[in-house]
Amino acid sequence: MALREYRCPKCGATFERIIRDADDEHKVACPECGERRVRRLISRFAAARASNNAQRAEGCACGGSCACGRP
Repeated sequence: MALREYRCPKCGATFERIIRDADDEHKVACPECGERRVRRLISRFAAARASNNAQRAEGCACGGSCACGRP
């Protein structure tokens, strides 16, 4: 399953659809005007990672891998 982003060349609308398999890709139509010749966009994604402070807090309490001074 994938979340895909599309743009309609006819009306300019941008929209997203969940695609379960290859057959779903052929059924996509613009929700604004019904155009079936929509273009799939390359979507950006974001990834988050813990900051150093958050990593230290997770390792503490006190497992010994922090700077709290406890053994």
